Amino acid sequence: MALPEDKASERAIILANRSATLFHMEKYDETLIDVKRAIDLGYPKDLIYKLYERQARCYMVKKDYPKTIACFKKCITALDDAKVPSERRSKLILDAMTMIKMLEKDPLTLKQAERQKKLGETKPLTMAIPDEKEYLSEFVRFDQNVAEGRFARAAADITVGEEILVEKPFVAVLLEKFAKTHCDYCFIRTAIPVACAKCADVLYCSEECLSKANATYHKYECGLLPTIWRSGASVNCHMALRIVANKSLEYFLKLKEDIEKELPIEEITKLPTDDYRRVSHLERHEKSRPPSNMFQHSLMARFLTKCLVEAGYFGATPKANDVTTIGGIMLRSLQFIQFNTHEVAELHAKKADGNEKTVFIGGGLYPTLALFNHSCDPGVVRYYRGTTIHVNTIRPIEAGLQIAENYGPIYTQEGREKRQAQLKELYWFDCTCDPCLENWPTFERMPTDIIRFRCDGPKQCRAIIEVPATCNDFMIKCVTCGESTNILKGLKVMQDTELMTRTAKRLYDAGDYAKALNKFIDLLRIMYEVLAPPFPDFCQCQQHAKDCFLHLGNFYDLN
Repeated sequence: MALPEDKASERAIILANRSATLFHMEKYDETLIDVKRAIDLGYPKDLIYKLYERQARCYMVKKDYPKTIACFKKCITALDDAKVPSERRSKLILDAMTMIKMLEKDPLTLKQAERQKKLGETKPLTMAIPDEKEYLSEFVRFDQNVAEGRFARAAADITVGEEILVEKPFVAVLLEKFAKTHCDYCFIRTAIPVACAKCADVLYCSEECLSKANATYHKYECGLLPTIWRSGASVNCHMALRIVANKSLEYFLKLKEDIEKELPIEEITKLPTDDYRRVSHLERHEKSRPPSNMFQHSLMARFLTKCLVEAGYFGATPKANDVTTIGGIMLRSLQFIQFNTHEVAELHAKKADGNEKTVFIGGGLYPTLALFNHSCDPGVVRYYRGTTIHVNTIRPIEAGLQIAENYGPIYTQEGREKRQAQLKELYWFDCTCDPCLENWPTFERMPTDIIRFRCDGPKQCRAIIEVPATCNDFMIKCVTCGESTNILKGLKVMQDTELMTRTAKRLYDAGDYAKALNKFIDLLRIMYEVLAPPFPDFCQCQQHAKDCFLHLGNFYDLN
């Protein structure tokens, strides 16, 4: 499909042939898209009747009778130019006329025609992912201090399961291994891709994504991608290049004086979403970088800038000062990308054996989410639709508390020493979250003979009361507030939630993830009132809810 633009007729024939295959596979929407592409590219007049007939039969299967009739009429007209024997022509016309007359008598045809006339022209079919509106909950505030840097906190009580952020990436790059299966622009898996007319390195799900890519980064990356991939540059390095390629040289030259200016968090979050300063002020740890690290990043910045020189980013005669300016921006971008990117993921599932795994398909930089601090017991879960990230709470978060996400290691899966070593190596900080300070056990080592209740005494201090499972007393004194808590309520909750858990699991196994999610959210809300992590039942319920959320995002059925 990567044919030059002057080879439109060849591309049209290829697309028409693919549409025939898709039709036999009963993929009717995909067939209609490829048929339209072939027609728009100037499919030969003597053969175009085939495409109109294929369109008609697709619309008939879709029970869109007005469009079926319109396409059959086009087929009849197109037969005037067809190079077919007269007997074959007559047969095709007769078949088309028969279908038209039959459908015109169907009462549903008139109703559909009236409805379509009332609604006006419908949007053309596309495989492009629907555009999502970005959103930040009014209950999320951003603060800043010396000890914790910039962070998100709850401005009011936030319930479990609430969506608090929907954000598009400032920049995103697809991994090379998915370049032939996913759209390079929006990351959705594509069965009927379109390709750049100049290179065969990447694919796009639709003309819309191809056009957006060509209008920004791909006009410079086109032809360079094999060089970038073979160089050993990571996806983070590629993102630094794309940040620059997405904007014009003039944009950065005009902005360069403002990049170094310190801005308070309130001003940063009010900047336009595509303003480079939204990301340029993210954490870089520039003062603690060893010389070896600075040298590596400088070398990569030089290489990436040279790539842009070769791609014509600086024009026919690059100015040394301009190249130096962009080199500095490239270096800065490499530094903040190192600590602030997220892995864009796709859930792979195989129903036959029940196996599910999250697969890393690319990297993205999300300016708002990058302001959230880490916890090994995160308060949120994230999933992706294309490259758009959705962030939902996975437990209740009280007003004033931090809203923490997770940078990788989580306490239920890895011990404290391993988590802290990993965070220190990748993000250069010492984690002081509750699981690290209190050395919470992993899920496998959580004691089953101890139940962690929340204090429910008159003072409502909500402190943790650890009670042996064999305890026969129902009134337990809280060492924090000195009041007694009746744990019968908690025991009753544990008993009641067993049935709810079984119901939620059945819904999940049946593939009804939305209903299962609602059940698990109800369970978490009920449990959190009386129980506190680390506790096996609560942790399992959280994991089930996370799995449900993942099914709402990028998904690939391996069956």
